[in-house]
Amino acid sequence: MLAACGASLAQTAECSLVEDPHNAPEKILRCGDELSVRIARGTRYKLITREGQPLPSGAELDSGALMIEGEKPFQILTPHAIAAVRGTKWAVEVKAKQSSTLVISGAVEVKRRDGKRTVTLKDGEGVDVARGGGPLEVKRWKKKRVRALLARFGQ
Repeated sequence: MLAACGASLAQTAECSLVEDPHNAPEKILRCGDELSVRIARGTRYKLITREGQPLPSGAELDSGALMIEGEKPFQILTPHAIAAVRGTKWAVEVKAKQSSTLVISGAVEVKRRDGKRTVTLKDGEGVDVARGGGPLEVKRWKKKRVRALLARFGQ
């Protein structure tokens, strides 16, 4: 589902799309004071909602990048990984062969879609989850890589 389709779902989930003051004409999905999702240009995603809950509990990210800020549990499902969090600021980017997660502040758990081993990322740490197997390696990302990802959100 394209981001624009997520907008109609967001309206039923007590959320609204607003202009990003740092990166016009990009949009931010705001769900009260509890959740903010920055959507990088060209991103394809679909919100996940649970019956009876007014706010989305996550997103399926097919391509592009999302940056999340919030106090409620939220997870992002990518073709390669699942990233879940409580109360932090973080970003996930999907490319054809891998999904990458970066924690700006707080802590995020990441695991392969088909795996059981979980790694926990803290401030400034990231992990790349490529197709196939192998261990997940937590790394402190270099400033250049962090800047490149944040630039997608006008930051």
